[in-house]
Amino acid sequence: EGWLNGGITYDIAEKYLAPLRAKKIDTLILGCTHYPLLKAVIRRVMGPKVALIDSARQAAGHVKEVLSWENGLASNKKKGKNRFYVSDEPARFARIGEKFLGQKLGSVKKVNGYV
Repeated sequence: EGWLNGGITYDIAEKYLAPLRAKKIDTLILGCTHYPLLKAVIRRVMGPKVALIDSARQAAGHVKEVLSWENGLASNKKKGKNRFYVSDEPARFARIGEKFLGQKLGSVKKVNGYV
């Protein structure tokens, strides 16, 4: 819903993370693409002693390694173009995506099925 902080977000995080807090875990992997957006809330709920691992950052690093091994990294510094295709509401995706990526997304197109 794009609710990245505030009372409702904190309350929901408390509810979902309570079983993990009860087990006194020391590490939590943020395994979904939107969890890094909620990192501050998750940090607040879990406390400073729990290490948060951002799986998106780890996955991006691995992709870079694979591309490097396969000579698939761009040799120039020219900025690439992004295209966004969604099966849900484009305006909603753009609003939340801009928060996630920290930049304007430009065109977001709705598609039916696969691109």
